[in-house]
Amino acid sequence: MSRTPEEWGRLLGSTLAKMNACESRKAPLSTDSYRVIAETIACVMAEARAEGYEHAMMALEEKAGVPRILHA
Repeated sequence: MSRTPEEWGRLLGSTLAKMNACESRKAPLSTDSYRVIAETIACVMAEARAEGYEHAMMALEEKAGVPRILHA
């Protein structure tokens, strides 16, 4: 089951808050922090693309009159 946009937002917000609490207030975020943020966003985008593809295929099947097949 995929996460909702709200769940991804809370996850990213929580991650940023925890990293901010660990980092010095005067120094910018570390390279590792940027890596974690980038990987989280990449995961969100990959999941959104997969979900969008699945919805598009289901819409095409429905339009073509193809009987619904159980999607995992």
